[in-house]
Amino acid sequence: MATEPIRMPDASTEPAAYKQALLKLTENDDPLETMSHTVAAWRQLTEGLTPVQLNQPPEPGEWPIAQITGHLFDVDLVFGFRGRLMLTADNPTYPGYDEKLWAPMPRPPFDELLEVGGGLRAANLLVFKAAPKEAWSRTANHSEQGPETFDELLRKMAGHDIAHLNQMQRAVESVG
Repeated sequence: MATEPIRMPDASTEPAAYKQALLKLTENDDPLETMSHTVAAWRQLTEGLTPVQLNQPPEPGEWPIAQITGHLFDVDLVFGFRGRLMLTADNPTYPGYDEKLWAPMPRPPFDELLEVGGGLRAANLLVFKAAPKEAWSRTANHSEQGPETFDELLRKMAGHDIAHLNQMQRAVESVG
């Protein structure tokens, strides 16, 4: 049986709806727990896939597995910066970015990207888990999505993981 897709609004054209959809995916979960399992799931899904399978779009207009992986790495860069900024500055503002323009940027070979991505996630989780609970109410302003708390930032990141692991699962089913 095929994995049912998680449908998400477009982040660029519907930023508020996109934010709410991400938050809904994690409304009853501990976001740090969710994020702690992402890299293992990512590795398990991609284990044994060939370079052709990793780079084959599952269907027209869909990102191949390698590109999803690169995107997850980009998100860890961006959210890691945003989280650190929220924890160290009073009500900062940070920009949005166009993920579609970042997606074709050069990447290391897939195995290296998995290792680097896993290391970046571990470093981000170290910072996020060290934040005291009272820091979870710290605020920032996202230039496209508006005000958000540190808690919402973490929930968005965890929801993003869930949505893209679903996308990756469907891509593996399609190319494998």
